[in-house]
Amino acid sequence: MTRKRNSSGSRRRLAALALMLLLFGGAPDDASAQENLVDRIVAIVGDSAVLLSDIIQRENETIAQGGALPPEGSPQRDSIRQQLLDGIINDQLLLQAAAQDTLLKVDEEQVEELLNEAMAQILGRFPNQAELERALAAQGMSLQSLRETRRAYFTQQQLVRLYVQTNIGQGAVEVTEEEMRAFFEANRASLEQRPATVTFKQILMRVVPSDSARAVAVSRAEELRDRARAGEDFAEIATAYSQDPGSAAAGGDLGWFRRGQMARAFEEAAFALPEGAVSDVVETEFGLHIILVERARPTERKARHILIQPVTDYADITRARELAEEIVRRAQSEEFQNLIDQYHDPETPDSATVPVREIAEWFPPAYLAALSQRQPGEIVGPVEFKDPRGQDHFVVIRIVGVREAGDYTLEDLEASIRRTLIQNKRVEALIEGLRARTYIEIKGF
Repeated sequence: MTRKRNSSGSRRRLAALALMLLLFGGAPDDASAQENLVDRIVAIVGDSAVLLSDIIQRENETIAQGGALPPEGSPQRDSIRQQLLDGIINDQLLLQAAAQDTLLKVDEEQVEELLNEAMAQILGRFPNQAELERALAAQGMSLQSLRETRRAYFTQQQLVRLYVQTNIGQGAVEVTEEEMRAFFEANRASLEQRPATVTFKQILMRVVPSDSARAVAVSRAEELRDRARAGEDFAEIATAYSQDPGSAAAGGDLGWFRRGQMARAFEEAAFALPEGAVSDVVETEFGLHIILVERARPTERKARHILIQPVTDYADITRARELAEEIVRRAQSEEFQNLIDQYHDPETPDSATVPVREIAEWFPPAYLAALSQRQPGEIVGPVEFKDPRGQDHFVVIRIVGVREAGDYTLEDLEASIRRTLIQNKRVEALIEGLRARTYIEIKGF
């Protein structure tokens, strides 16, 4: 069952391949041979055929991204092609099963967002849109056909992800020490060097405003809530009055967010609101919020908010500094964890291991001096700083450990490797079930 690559479908396949190579900046190892390539069916999976060109396309993706392949016709090349074929079969099994599940609903807005990002990245590889269109035309494609190809890809990708999330097993999965070590050894060569790190515990305290200052802020927030509920434009109120520097200029727009991304009280209020509703005043460690939920998905919300912060004064800061100094003295003789339990802000992690080179990226600038060139057991502080919203904080730190840069060990990555292997085994079990009830015929290369 062979046929010359002279059909319109084959020409489109070659055009897509050529454009992919152009966008990735690579080239086939024998471009002239591609023109005379004879395509054929190498496998049947359910109601779909896998073509030799499908495998060659994946080979060329490897080449385009800097990989190398053994010579054509060698046993090593045949082995790689068999692995690629197995991967394509697995992809087809998941895609066909997902397409038959009528309960799965693709989020078209999310697909459109991914598509727009991808098209922007592709366009960024060319001097301008006209150059991209000329490159596409040379391959028999148009900008619109490229968009539709990428849209179909993202739609299928999301459909498969939903299917796997819905159907993957959640039971106990055994992962042995030997399996973790084998995975580690197989991937060791691709690991970067482990950076130097510092591990610490902290007692972080916000400067708390007085009761009278909080009462003024609550009154102001309730007034703005009432105006929003009365029909006044929420975005305009946020722009004029919100004290959140990250969202006020955008009318309080927070975009889409999932559970676990926001302060607990804020999240609970947002996920309890229907679309178009304005919340009551919600208090978090950041201040007082009024929330408008614009869109609601089962696991996401798109919202705006107005933030009002109670004003702290010199007396509040002095009171917090004196408490932090007392904690430093007590930390010399008391169990640090007991002090954490008593004074630490529960909304903030009380410990961390951070690469030394990334301290300034992960934490406020004051942490850089506090964590640099320290010894295990050292108590540091009190350290005073303002967060991005201008709120005053004090932190007392205990250095737990300092580790120099070096190679990763299995122990460093054990938890993440275990999670990866458990997930892989669950997906493999799902695919094996699909293989058992799907017609598969391997015709060979």
